[in-house]
Amino acid sequence: MKYAAELELEVDRLRRRDQFLQQEARDHIRYTEELCKQTPQSQDEESTLRAVMEACEVFAKLQRDMHEPTGYHPSFDQVVAIALRPLCEQVFRWQQRLSGAGNAVMRLDLQPDTINWFPARLRHILDNLISNALRYRDPAKGEIRVGLQLRIVDNHYEFRFTDNGRGIPDDKAAGMLELFYRAAPTRSAGLGVGLAVVKLLVEHSCGTLSV
Repeated sequence: MKYAAELELEVDRLRRRDQFLQQEARDHIRYTEELCKQTPQSQDEESTLRAVMEACEVFAKLQRDMHEPTGYHPSFDQVVAIALRPLCEQVFRWQQRLSGAGNAVMRLDLQPDTINWFPARLRHILDNLISNALRYRDPAKGEIRVGLQLRIVDNHYEFRFTDNGRGIPDDKAAGMLELFYRAAPTRSAGLGVGLAVVKLLVEHSCGTLSV
């Protein structure tokens, strides 16, 4: 994958994040304004202040969940030490909010829990894998589970990603790894198509992906 495509992926991710935050901010502001407009007859001042404080705490938690470490821009994407657990947890919380999968849980089995790799690429890989798992969840199974395991095998990093979602039909598995990239700009060509992006990023780093 060329640098321009990686940069386009990051631009698209940040655009979606900002749109989500803007909508959440508008909703919280509207809710707070409605609370402040209530008359004393409908609700006492103490209860109103408590509700406003709770709304502010919810939005503050959202901002904390959206906070990202520095150095994840593709232009700075070189091999550095990455603490996996906080990165995985931050990406998971973000995708939870986007998908509305509040009852999802993530289990991490990381040995080691720090790797030397490309942070921006890893961020996009995790984003797409977790997004797919939560988007295609199976509500009938109750708790939504997502798992990530890391081992070092023959001096290589081996990631195993699992979920209890609906799965991929055998007749569609191969097609999901194909990137529908024509002679069009990356965004309009659909370069954010889940497993295809993961495959491209992994292979660009001399790795392999199997489903």
